[in-house]
Amino acid sequence: MSLLRRFFPLLIALVLFVGILVTATGSLLIARKVIAFLILPAGAIWLLFFALIFWPGIKKGTRVVFLLIWILYSFAGSPYAGVALLRTLEAPYYEYEELAEDLDALVLLGGGTIRSPGGHPALGTHGDRVLRPAMWFHAGKVKTLITTGRSITEDGPDRLLSEETSELWQSLGVPELSIIEVSEPRNTAEEMKAVSELVEKHPEWQRIGLCSSASHLNRALKEAREQGLNLIPVPSDFRSTPLIFSPMYLIPQGRGFRDVQTALWEWLGVLL
Repeated sequence: MSLLRRFFPLLIALVLFVGILVTATGSLLIARKVIAFLILPAGAIWLLFFALIFWPGIKKGTRVVFLLIWILYSFAGSPYAGVALLRTLEAPYYEYEELAEDLDALVLLGGGTIRSPGGHPALGTHGDRVLRPAMWFHAGKVKTLITTGRSITEDGPDRLLSEETSELWQSLGVPELSIIEVSEPRNTAEEMKAVSELVEKHPEWQRIGLCSSASHLNRALKEAREQGLNLIPVPSDFRSTPLIFSPMYLIPQGRGFRDVQTALWEWLGVLL
């Protein structure tokens, strides 16, 4: 009984906290999602740190540390923080979503494909990067598509991202003769160097576009300028669409961690 009395304030705090989150949803469907997010690892860890803030017998200094950790964790996994950070990267390219003029060539940086268990190329999480250039080609806005890159982060032989993209483009009806594969580069800097060398061999290309995730374009164009390239941004894979307000998005979750890390990764790349 004494143990229950000791932890009773903590239990009350947790129940009230969860109750407020669930009640504030105003929708049974969203309420179920809130409960699910709280049960999953990211949400459960979030609740644990919240509980440690009120844990009986903890010194004030330690309690403050747990509060700071909880706030930092809340930010790191927040979909709202992720959208806000990505918007700082993507907003300059909103106006380029539609091609104003035709392009002689369009360079797509690798990274929008995955391999199925059977070894077949497929659209990945950033698959819009692969789809958009094919759409522009079929719309008659682009004459030549250039695909670059290889993967160096997976076990086994290097995956040629350029080859995977080419296969997908051809399956979407883009003629093989309209595709150029640049398979050697392993990162953005190497891709821009290889593209620079390719452009020198094609003086007939006057207007050249660069397609990648909108959040990555700032860094990619910086690398392009360092190679003497003046490329036209062709954004894709936008992820900064505003979210409705919902208690569901106050809980740290995979989407939040992914978007926050993506934005910070791109800012780090620009600064370094």
